[in-house]
Amino acid sequence: MPSGQLVPMTKEIVIDGDNFSTLMGFYDEIETKLTKGLDWKIGRNLDALNDVLRGGFGVHEYEEPIRIKWLNADKSKEDLGRAETIKYIEEKLKRCDPTNIPSAEKDLELAKDGKGQTLFDVIVDIAREHENIELKLE
Repeated sequence: MPSGQLVPMTKEIVIDGDNFSTLMGFYDEIETKLTKGLDWKIGRNLDALNDVLRGGFGVHEYEEPIRIKWLNADKSKEDLGRAETIKYIEEKLKRCDPTNIPSAEKDLELAKDGKGQTLFDVIVDIAREHENIELKLE
């Protein structure tokens, strides 16, 4: 870059694990921080989270580079850990397509055995799949 030109600043969005303790609370935090000014609510599911992270719904443009600083991530890791994951899968089983029941039941069994990804792990993976996002867990 030629001298004298300014390097554009990467937008930084801060989410705070102290502001939520459930998956629904996490969605509220994400909505508050990433979709300011919208007159509608985002979906309360992992697919909608993926879409919001892609951008174009509020504070950052589609695939615009952003940094997400997740404060109190250790608390979130615990809050969105095994117990919340089991609760999530149990709710999913109540409304999923019958063809998905065997897979969800297997996921539930793994979660109850302390295996497989937690919701926290899944959320972190979704964020890290986006090349435009730098995720900092603090």
